Amino acid sequence: MNNDELLGKISEFLNPIAKDISHIKTELLHVKTAVDALKAGQDDLRDGQQNIREALAQKADKADIHRVEQKLDKRDIKIQDHEERLEALEEDQQSTHKH
Repeated sequence: MNNDELLGKISEFLNPIAKDISHIKTELLHVKTAVDALKAGQDDLRDGQQNIREALAQKADKADIHRVEQKLDKRDIKIQDHEERLEALEEDQQSTHKH
């Protein structure tokens, strides 16, 4: 067997292996692309979850503020009622002392 025949036989042997390697590289590229897309999706989900947590915290803060405002309003109404009663008592007392 001369060198050309030997190179032909080696080429016949290596060509399918080279094709397989090429397919493997292509498949690895697809896998890498899929993994990158998955990671990007997970990052988006994490960002979304963080945004949701922040929004919920803000809503909780607003709800707490609203409850405090309601309590203050009730307290102000009670104070106003007490003031009105005191004024009425003072008026009664003044009118009683004038007679």
